Amino acid sequence: MLVTAGVAVPVVLLLRVDDAALSRWSQVGQALEPVGVFFSGVAFIGIALTLFLQSRELQNQREELTITREEQQRNSEVALRQLHTDLIKMAISDRELREVWPPIAPGIAETKKDHYCNLILNLQKVAYEAHTIELAELRGALRYLMASRDMYRFWTKARSARGAITTGDEAEYFFTAEVDKAFADATPPKAAGLSHTLRHVIGEWSSRRLR
Repeated sequence: MLVTAGVAVPVVLLLRVDDAALSRWSQVGQALEPVGVFFSGVAFIGIALTLFLQSRELQNQREELTITREEQQRNSEVALRQLHTDLIKMAISDRELREVWPPIAPGIAETKKDHYCNLILNLQKVAYEAHTIELAELRGALRYLMASRDMYRFWTKARSARGAITTGDEAEYFFTAEVDKAFADATPPKAAGLSHTLRHVIGEWSSRRLR
């Protein structure tokens, strides 16, 4: 019904009006044509701007989700590192628990100092992955640590085993490579003197007796 009326009304008007009226209507239409073009352009710009803003909003939402996922992953890794640290602390304080850990290499048992060195290195790794320190600071800390005779000896024993277990773990491989580079650049510490060795042996014997 509406379609029929929409077609019939213009036809009736065209048949009933004269040429002068049609000419005036035509002039009015021509005069209003720029206004229609203007509003059409404004409408197009509005639609384009709306689509652009929606696209930016979706992009920001995706970036926020990515940041949230990365933050959750970092928090999970830090929590696991903390658990690992707690386990090593237990092994340091209890000789029986320390014996649970496998040797660093075949025939080489871990000592309390080895576990402590491992804790120190683990702290540097967590600090770097949590963005508490930058790469230059990490490298400086590793160079400083390798000046320690005990740290140098620990990595001498542990480097081959650590290198074997980092395959497939990009972060672990990167950190192990940085430690190994600091180890390679370090000057091998001098061997401990006889008096130092005797004190160390006596200290170990006394601590075992106290347990």
